[in-house]
Amino acid sequence: MLVPVNLKLRWFAIYAGFGLLLSVVITAILTQAATRQIQQQVGVSLANVAEQVAHQLESGMVERLRDLQTAAELMPTPDSDATVVRLERLVAALYRSYSDYAWIGITDLSGTVLISSENILEGADVSARPWFQGALQQPYFIGDVHGALLLEKILNPDGDEPLRFVDISLPLKDAEGTIWGVFGSHLNWQWAEGVEQNALRYLESLPGTDLLLVSSENQIILGPDSLKEQALQTPVATEVREKGWGLQEWRDGGEYLIGYAQVRSSANYQGPQWQVIVREPIDLALQPITELRWQAAWIGLAVALTFAGIGWISAGRIARPFANLSSKLEREVRERTDELRASNEKLRQLATTDSLTGLLNRRALFERAEQLQQQALRHGQPLAVVMLDLDHFKHVNDRYGHAAGDDVLVAFANDLRAQLREVDLGARTGGEEFTLVLDGSTAEQAKQVVERLSATFKARSFTSGDDEFQVTLSAGVVAWELNQNFDKAVDQADKLLYQAKEKGRDCVVAASD
Repeated sequence: MLVPVNLKLRWFAIYAGFGLLLSVVITAILTQAATRQIQQQVGVSLANVAEQVAHQLESGMVERLRDLQTAAELMPTPDSDATVVRLERLVAALYRSYSDYAWIGITDLSGTVLISSENILEGADVSARPWFQGALQQPYFIGDVHGALLLEKILNPDGDEPLRFVDISLPLKDAEGTIWGVFGSHLNWQWAEGVEQNALRYLESLPGTDLLLVSSENQIILGPDSLKEQALQTPVATEVREKGWGLQEWRDGGEYLIGYAQVRSSANYQGPQWQVIVREPIDLALQPITELRWQAAWIGLAVALTFAGIGWISAGRIARPFANLSSKLEREVRERTDELRASNEKLRQLATTDSLTGLLNRRALFERAEQLQQQALRHGQPLAVVMLDLDHFKHVNDRYGHAAGDDVLVAFANDLRAQLREVDLGARTGGEEFTLVLDGSTAEQAKQVVERLSATFKARSFTSGDDEFQVTLSAGVVAWELNQNFDKAVDQADKLLYQAKEKGRDCVVAASD
């Protein structure tokens, strides 16, 4: 018996509407869940990059400060020609040790420059400069980014892009602790631009991403040319500051996913509290969702037409075609879900691992270290914390290029993984800085592990063109007092690391030593 045309039309309309409604519901559920997941994954990735930049900026300033503090301890009072010559040699050696020192000088209490790098500004009166006044009022002074007043014409005679400096200074004292002068330096701001370029390489997989560095005076000192040197017109929302990432509308009317971190004062750093903002337009961040919506729309159209065809072809034999269509729909949804899961896993790896070495990043290290601490407290096991630093790594980058430097870092990461057990943690926490947490190990046992690692790595030879070179490491090892937080243990290990550097590098110093 033929099915009447009007019944076919009814079945056609009913099944077409049902298929369309089902497609809309499935699309809405999938896209809403995927939107939340992608926002979180991208936001955490941006926050992680912002935190790494903030840490590198703080580490760079602390390293320069410690250079000056170490040199200041070796400086005698200029009470004879011999001591003046010694001071001149110390200033010259420190100036040559780091290419981004623009100027280093020593003044007397009145602010007159006595000795300086390349004799620049000797005899000049700098008593009105904030770095001179600040050093007389506190243990040390770290200023914010500023232009060059006295040095612009000397160091930049061609009038190219204006120079910008960060000042670091500290008082000079005699054996009785009386201040006799000020030791100051101008650090060329270009070193921070190198930090910016490294961070932007990590963000290449996130299109349209900007990195902004904001000074204590709310000025954008690093970022796109259209925003640089301008005031930050859109304050970061309190929720974003507290969480580290979030969605926020910008002054230009665009909506951005933002990662946020701040260089805050700590036991190692008392200076400008720079803000690091990493932002990506929300429409670019959610571009995979747009593609998923289009795919779901085509699937929905196919489902609606298929359901309509079922109603038109046969009003009495619906079950089998319905099962086939359901199976097809489930398969399509499963494929899209698998693609989304793979994307989420890729984003998770971006948020927890260092893209170059494959080791944990700083954020993941601190999270897993807290888990190890709780486990160690339950089982009464010891933990050891190690701070590692590749010696003279900047010299490798400067002489052989960043590609050679990357090869060194990857090789070291491979040696590190070969020494560590699965229960241990290893992370890259700076440019050439690494942090380890060894489970169930005392400081002595951890020192033996690091010494084996040092010997293995030192035996490696690297090549660049016709040149062959080796790289050594310095390390500090402490036993983690489990009633203290991880920051305290890292700080203790970091101090021992700098003792190792002061001993001449290429050595491991443990607290038990």
